[in-house]
Amino acid sequence: MRLRAVGIGVDSKAMAVGSLLFLAVLVIVHHPLMVSDKQDPATVQRAQQQEQQLALEMTRLQLEFEQRNQEEKPGPHQSLGTNQSQREEGATALRVAAKQGPNDVVWNGWSCGLLVIILLFELCRPSLEPESSYDSSSEDASSEEEEDNAEAAPGGSCTQHPDFPDRAALEHFYEQHFQGVSEDLVSTCKFVEGLVNSLLEVCQVLTYQTFLPQLEKCIGVASAFEGWCPHRDSEAYRVLVPLLPPKGHSFRLEMENVEGALEKHGHILVELECVCKRERLLGDVVCLLHHAEEDLSDNMQGPFRVHLLCTSSHLDVEKTTLWFHSLVGKAWALVAHNYSFQLTPQPSTSSCKLSLACESRRALSIEIILGVQRGDSLVFLASHGAETGPPSSTVWLETFAVQEMMFFQLVSRYAPKDSCHLKCLQILIHLKECRLPTLENRILTTYHFKTALMHLLPLLPLSEWRPEQLAQRLQDILLYLRRSLEEKCLYHFLIGNSTLASHIPVPKAFRNAEPLNLFQRLALEPAAHAQATREFLEVMEQVRALQCSK
Repeated sequence: MRLRAVGIGVDSKAMAVGSLLFLAVLVIVHHPLMVSDKQDPATVQRAQQQEQQLALEMTRLQLEFEQRNQEEKPGPHQSLGTNQSQREEGATALRVAAKQGPNDVVWNGWSCGLLVIILLFELCRPSLEPESSYDSSSEDASSEEEEDNAEAAPGGSCTQHPDFPDRAALEHFYEQHFQGVSEDLVSTCKFVEGLVNSLLEVCQVLTYQTFLPQLEKCIGVASAFEGWCPHRDSEAYRVLVPLLPPKGHSFRLEMENVEGALEKHGHILVELECVCKRERLLGDVVCLLHHAEEDLSDNMQGPFRVHLLCTSSHLDVEKTTLWFHSLVGKAWALVAHNYSFQLTPQPSTSSCKLSLACESRRALSIEIILGVQRGDSLVFLASHGAETGPPSSTVWLETFAVQEMMFFQLVSRYAPKDSCHLKCLQILIHLKECRLPTLENRILTTYHFKTALMHLLPLLPLSEWRPEQLAQRLQDILLYLRRSLEEKCLYHFLIGNSTLASHIPVPKAFRNAEPLNLFQRLALEPAAHAQATREFLEVMEQVRALQCSK
């Protein structure tokens, strides 16, 4: 009986202490730390919810404690024997309690007091925290920045600026300068590709028995073949002609990064390779590696001298372009009678430019650039294609023009009918190139606007590029470019973009590479950044002027 009475007393104390400990833990864990005397509605709501949960938990514990006390109290219908035994147990418990020393009682009092102090400390901790410095101006600035982010966020609704032209003004401007351009652009691109390939077939016949680079069919690149054009009549329909090594030779690409240049460069080393087996079996080639030059006849020595196109065994851009320029002139002389227009070669050191004049007085400009393919990818080292010229005649510039063309064609295939993404780019580039004074050293280029659009296209659903959303999407492009200028960071769309669609044939090495910042110069040169900002503001003024000229 005595043991039972002692157990009851100990259980009651343990239960009380356990309840207090549990409440202390709840207060410590759930109590919100205030960092400022200004609370937003969300924080107040969360604090109220936590307070309600603590109140409910306190009520539950109190009910359980009272229920246990009620169970321990004697009921009115208990038997005399039972009451007698309980009285004896209670007396025993009192004797045991009497045997406890004063230290035990003091210890229990100190334990309860310590728990009460902990609870009071946790409840008063917000007032003890040092008050954080609060700046209303910084909060207003941050709220404005959040609004800007919401406007430029992918898929978010963009609130149109009152000074920004609406769709009617933009459509009116587009009809004035680009009416019928899209339909005419497709047919003209097919014509240009057909004409260049016809000339290349004749060139292949002329070079078949020579030890000169072999020519493949052309690939249409740049704005016209991407589906947009900043002018009613494109200044140049650009095509790329891949070069293959001459018979008995191979091309080895030596890549390098020129200091101070964003574009990656490379040299094309021309090497001899053994073709003795083919010489024995087919007899259509001579192994130059195992034949001494004096053993070759005069007829073989002439065509064999591919080094005439090289400088220090590296393929020379200027020499190769002049050779191709002459070859195209010979090919046109053989087929000119089949056409009703005139084709006049134009001088150039990095590409073959052809001026075409039709009987209808319409003039076309065709630019043929030469390129060597990097392995199995569609990345080329091209004779031309960068904003700045190469530092040396043996340096070829890396270009992603084929992948960019394929990206725009892929978007046009799945975009809504009459999608406005190309129309946005046409309007912006036309305002930049035709409405602003021509400057030789402009910082903000057409490629920067095009890159901003390429970044936005995967971020927004294609359904958001419907014709009626022309004004919003044009503003999105300008907001994206403005933010890039502020941050001095605009990444190349293909290099380092691991989220690029698998339909675009970009090698894994380029996808996983370090992103290339096209605005790196702006981060290093404050004067260049200031000039680029001025150029952007000039374009913005031209865009706003469209609202007044409607």
